[in-house]
Amino acid sequence: MRSLIPIALVACAATADPMRTSPVAAEPADPYPDPHPSDRRVPQPADGSPELRVKQVVDRYRAVANLPPVILDPVLSRGCMEHANYMKLNQDTDAMAGLNAHHQRSNLPGATPEGAKCGKAADLFPGVSDLVVAVDGWMAGLYHRRPIMDPTLGSIGVGYAKLPDGSYMAAMMFVDGKDPAAAAKWPIAYPANNQPDIPLDFGNEIPNPIPGGGRAGYPITLQFPPFDKVTDVSAKLLDQAGKVVPFYLSDPEHPATSFGQYGVVCLIPKLPLTPRTTYTTTVSGTWRGKPFLQTWKFITLGLRAVDAHDEAAVVKALNVASTLRGTVLHGGMMDSETAFLQIGERQLKNYKMISVLIPKAVWASLGGRPERFVGRTIDVDGTPHLVQGQYINVVITVAGQLRLVR
Repeated sequence: MRSLIPIALVACAATADPMRTSPVAAEPADPYPDPHPSDRRVPQPADGSPELRVKQVVDRYRAVANLPPVILDPVLSRGCMEHANYMKLNQDTDAMAGLNAHHQRSNLPGATPEGAKCGKAADLFPGVSDLVVAVDGWMAGLYHRRPIMDPTLGSIGVGYAKLPDGSYMAAMMFVDGKDPAAAAKWPIAYPANNQPDIPLDFGNEIPNPIPGGGRAGYPITLQFPPFDKVTDVSAKLLDQAGKVVPFYLSDPEHPATSFGQYGVVCLIPKLPLTPRTTYTTTVSGTWRGKPFLQTWKFITLGLRAVDAHDEAAVVKALNVASTLRGTVLHGGMMDSETAFLQIGERQLKNYKMISVLIPKAVWASLGGRPERFVGRTIDVDGTPHLVQGQYINVVITVAGQLRLVR
């Protein structure tokens, strides 16, 4: 069993609900039917199962860094199913606050010994629209990425439980393998050298390594063995024009939080990365008493152009970085910290609405009140997410992601 799995939680930014109403009648088919919680059998996952899809996504991430595929362990998955069910049964209680979700309380509904083992050694995602989205979200953070990209990783377990709002509690557990060749793989750079289609934004993570708890660009990591001594780290990030890109640096000597760094050097760009741009990263320092210097490049993805008035096109763009163009139908404050703009058509076939969610600090830089955008056409750079099976939300983090169309 892994003894150094980070106890960290991903929280989905797109779970905010601008209009808290009952579910729509015409909801898309559920791709992840809830497993029977009392079924103690340990079946092998079927082709196309949610667990197998997660394994395939994890393997793709590892393959670009020349890392071997993982084994999907049905026994581990059973424990993760039990822990996901525990999270579901105790949603909105203190047991799920912050990092508490990693530690089962034996007196609470759904608590089991195997589920507790998963919780202590897993990445967790409370309230995600899709299990593949959960893996992408874990890879978009500092603490959750580390176990996925560890050369010594051998097996994973995958669990999920459907919530009444249509989202899922997700858990992925990690166990070390016995590959003697793993030591030759260190260090692991991600994004990998010359890798294309890299996302633009940092994910939501608890604890949040971004100063002030804000949002930022996609993390760039150079990963060393968890307990090796890595010191005197310095780093540089340049765009394709040779311009210096500001970033936060979190390394083993200077971690961003009190949470363990476990051999990871992480650059977090202070702003979301620019689409279709080549970035060059250089990291130097001392590893095991010897100097190292590593330089590599990666290319960010291009944004898909999507007409927000075409529901089918928006659905195809779910979880894909896009530029949505649409007319603003309504604007206001969802809560004290978040503004929203409803775009597209008033009457959708399968969903309540398409909304752009804008943090209060970002809205302040846009000026005025949300209502002043009503009737105007806007372009929004972001990733549409399905929330509660009925809302399509696009979260922006900087003012430049929203533009008026003249």
